[in-house]
Amino acid sequence: MLLIQFIHLKIDNSLMPSTYPLTHFEELMLHQDSTSLPTTCFVRMRFHGRLDEAAFRSAARATIARHPLLRSTVQQQRGRYRWQVEQPTPQITWCETSDSERPQFDRLDLKVQHGLKFAVRLNQSDSELMVQFHHACCDGLAIFQVIHELLVAYTMQIDQDADYSIPDVDQSLMADRGSLGLTTRSFLRIASRQTVGLRGVWQFLTRKPEHLVSHRVADPTDPTPPTFPAVVAHHFDQQDSTKLRHAAKRQRVTQNDLLISNLFLALSEFRRSQNVTNTNGWLRLMIPVSMRRKQQYQAPAANIVSSVFLDRRSGDMDEPDQLLKGLSEEMSLIKRRQLNYLFIYSLWAQRWVPRGLKRTARPKRCQTTVVFTNLSRLFARSPLPRREGRLQCGNVVLDEVEAIPPIARHLNAAFGVSWYAKRMTITLHHDPRAVSTQAAEDLLDMVVRRIRESSDRESMGEEIPERG
Repeated sequence: MLLIQFIHLKIDNSLMPSTYPLTHFEELMLHQDSTSLPTTCFVRMRFHGRLDEAAFRSAARATIARHPLLRSTVQQQRGRYRWQVEQPTPQITWCETSDSERPQFDRLDLKVQHGLKFAVRLNQSDSELMVQFHHACCDGLAIFQVIHELLVAYTMQIDQDADYSIPDVDQSLMADRGSLGLTTRSFLRIASRQTVGLRGVWQFLTRKPEHLVSHRVADPTDPTPPTFPAVVAHHFDQQDSTKLRHAAKRQRVTQNDLLISNLFLALSEFRRSQNVTNTNGWLRLMIPVSMRRKQQYQAPAANIVSSVFLDRRSGDMDEPDQLLKGLSEEMSLIKRRQLNYLFIYSLWAQRWVPRGLKRTARPKRCQTTVVFTNLSRLFARSPLPRREGRLQCGNVVLDEVEAIPPIARHLNAAFGVSWYAKRMTITLHHDPRAVSTQAAEDLLDMVVRRIRESSDRESMGEEIPERG
């Protein structure tokens, strides 16, 4: 209770707007949502020790009070969509191992409910927390900002003498969350750099990427799969994680480049194992990228994100070294020319076309084969104490974290990568109607094997200074 009072002293709700218009990206995620495959993301966290229910509920309420979009519904007014900010009433499911029912995850319908839900399951000596959030409300970086605040708030509830404080959030930044922050001069400068991206736009429109596997495409009105979310995960040990970092350094590429290269190789191998007939069809990776400017890291939870796309065919996999080199050069070009703006520009243009965003959100054919998102190091700057690299949160220790991106119609698989306690974790969220659990495990095993093989091969060489 003391924490809740403290939070409200720092945030004057009377000064906060009660509504916000949806940004282009938020509206895209709203239209993409369906009962068949909800546009929701998850974070799964495992703790050593049992979470305290009263402390957790208090911390959750105090945390959500700071983030307007996580306590809002969406209303349509005169053909435009707006967030209606409401009181913080966290949705929390709490159950013991002995309970007969396990937590169920369904679509978060933003027209009638908030876009955030917690599910806690307690075992005899440990706990599991699942955080479900609608992608229209915020992106992956933002939800880990919220989760960190929750962990700090929970620690403060358990230990009233804890010398911590929850980082400030600047509510005034909410109105600017969909803006690119460009002056006329900077817009023209970036636009001139992006003329090279016009070729990529043409390729995006003319190429026809293929589904990961052949399957009956679910209708948007189909029920949510009973196993939603269907997820398999692999936690690398510290040794393998370190090898990956060193391998990327020796090859003078980023860790992300190396992971993307191995993912393409594994996807091609997996499709052959699944007897896909057109093995030389285009495979397209969608890669979310943060668009945050320096000051926006203090903004409440929101989507400040764009996407870039990489296309390859099976023939490109014949020479893995050339594949990696080409991907690294393409990613460098994207960063140098700031081509991550192109996706946001396209959403802006589509909003001027009647039902343009809705048609983009629900395409008639496959537009992306797989999503790959890398959230990098989690809680790197947390003030919470650590036990063997893991956060001590009051009476519990955070052992493992899994970031689970959303999937969508035509999009059967999404990979999430994160680093915690010097260990890398890869999750694969799949549509069980298209990719069975066994097939998903096989695909993830192929990715893991490829990563290990490339890391082991490079670990035999001499270290080369990383390029600046």
